[in-house]
Amino acid sequence: MAMKTYLIVANGLWPEEVVWRPLVQQATHLIACDGAAKQCFDYHLSINTVIGDMDSLSEEVQQKLLQHSSPQFILQEGQENNDLVKAIEWSVNQGADQIEVFGIEGGDLAHQFAAILALCEVPSNTRLHTTKSTIQLLRKSGYKNSSIERNTVFSLFAVDLVKGITLTGAKWNLDKKQLRPGTQGLHNQVEESCLNIEYSSGQLLLFLDR
Repeated sequence: MAMKTYLIVANGLWPEEVVWRPLVQQATHLIACDGAAKQCFDYHLSINTVIGDMDSLSEEVQQKLLQHSSPQFILQEGQENNDLVKAIEWSVNQGADQIEVFGIEGGDLAHQFAAILALCEVPSNTRLHTTKSTIQLLRKSGYKNSSIERNTVFSLFAVDLVKGITLTGAKWNLDKKQLRPGTQGLHNQVEESCLNIEYSSGQLLLFLDR
């Protein structure tokens, strides 16, 4: 069975085209968060689903979308969750195997921070893409990357108290250590052919430079 890769375009600044274009080409389903639909339309991307409270999407743009790609519009009102959280939740419920996200940069810093925290609010196989890095919540099964280039810079950030971290393949390795929210995991570096990360409890974010 083919892998179901859902691509979510958030309503922020896009990374460079060299980043977002391959994500579009690899996606089996493209979701625009509300106002991001206009940017997708302007770049002639075929949208499958528009999701959100529709407060950032004009009637004119909606009509243009219906004329060209006929996406489904999913109205999800309520301010307790932002549009990105709604889109990730919906993708998970549709059985997405992998969820990729771009369009989180620019604008209010609180919105960018909220986009990162969305990974923790809806734990799933989701990655955020920026021009300079990818961001993901590491799964309980751990992380292993044997195709990563040496000297790649990465950072590990604890969202809460993370216990039992074992890290190998890096300049600064760890052996069953604890990590608290803070700056301790900033800017490590890959030094071997495989980067391995395991942990026993908590929530751990990986920022991986391109």
